[in-house]
Amino acid sequence: MNQIIFPKPTPAEPLPLQEWLKLTDRAEVGREPFFRGRDNEYRVFRDALSSLDEGHIGGGSMIFQGAPGAGKTALMQECMEAVRQHSTPDNPWVAVNIKPQNLESATEVVMLLVDAANAESNRLSEVSSGSSINKINSIIEIGRKMYHDLSQRGIGIAGISVGGKLRNDQDVKIYSQRVFRDAASLLKSFHIVVVVDEAQNIPIEKTTKGVVDCLHNPPSEIPLIAAFFGLSDTEEVLSKCGVLRPADERVVTLELLSHKESSEVMMSIFESYEFIGSQEDIETWVKCLAELSQGWPQHISRVSVVAARVISSNDKRIKAELLKQVLAEGQKRKDNYYAMILRRCSGQPWIYKKLAMIASEKNDILSLDDILYLAKFARNKKAEPIKDFLTEALHAGILIETRNPPNYYRIPIPSLCDYLLTLSEDPPAGI
Repeated sequence: MNQIIFPKPTPAEPLPLQEWLKLTDRAEVGREPFFRGRDNEYRVFRDALSSLDEGHIGGGSMIFQGAPGAGKTALMQECMEAVRQHSTPDNPWVAVNIKPQNLESATEVVMLLVDAANAESNRLSEVSSGSSINKINSIIEIGRKMYHDLSQRGIGIAGISVGGKLRNDQDVKIYSQRVFRDAASLLKSFHIVVVVDEAQNIPIEKTTKGVVDCLHNPPSEIPLIAAFFGLSDTEEVLSKCGVLRPADERVVTLELLSHKESSEVMMSIFESYEFIGSQEDIETWVKCLAELSQGWPQHISRVSVVAARVISSNDKRIKAELLKQVLAEGQKRKDNYYAMILRRCSGQPWIYKKLAMIASEKNDILSLDDILYLAKFARNKKAEPIKDFLTEALHAGILIETRNPPNYYRIPIPSLCDYLLTLSEDPPAGI
């Protein structure tokens, strides 16, 4: 078998300008047409798939984590598209998006894998010829029978056949492995990439540990690898599900894009929609917009939409006098985003202002002790203690953990720290 190479997929086609401007959330509509950067992150994905193609199975799960707005979903869509574009009748691949709640059931997960394999078989049958068509038709026949058998069997409660009794985690792992092996006659014909989005929400249950174990260490006859995309504590959640030793180079934290990458996104938008202006004016706009975004994917999206709306309302002409208006509106959109982050938190604003004050005093790094000290004072609107203060701050995007050294944290976006410092509510005296 020839080794398959996974360059980045062909870029997505831009939508018509007015249609693109109506979109409120890029994550809801599939691939981001102006996806740029993330070369290092994509290299992790590419190398892992190359290793799977060479026959290395088990223990290679990937974890891509980061604060909300870091571009995890856009990267995930690119990775799944790369698998689709490089699947051929002679070397079929399939990427399967599985929800966190599905991981409580081994049978349900296997049914999703079988269903995705069947769909890919049907797609490949349309482009097959010669000896490949016989191979694909054989796979299609196996897949149909297997899906029928699984449907007849039923999922049962939490993926356990009715009447089954599983006493401990080891029983669950054995049971889950058996369910996966039952589908090996079909799944072994594919290279399978399981993608789990919002992986921080994986239920930490006995049955889930069995399924996650199968994704991390699948039966040797099934060439499968898993990629988990989630918020900043995803690695911790997976460790509670039994993934205790993920490969160090396959745990990635998504952070800011470079100024060059941010500029490339802005320039691609200007070029795709043929905005009219001198090269000097275009370069000035791109530079200023990239600086305003600070390389944060969510900001790049919001700021670019503001600019495109203003330009399109002026006959697609870039005028120097409009830039000030765009930058002011872009800053407003950034502040609205930060206000939304604070609304996700249940503590009083001064708590987060104090976090920013401490970070500013300590080279932007917060220790676990700093955070736990403040957590003692954290109260919600009902004056009740916030039990999971750190988890809430991570999920909202106020904080992100540093991997080296561990148990240290920082505010992921520089301008978020600035925003928190401007909050009007000051910490009580003595804190």
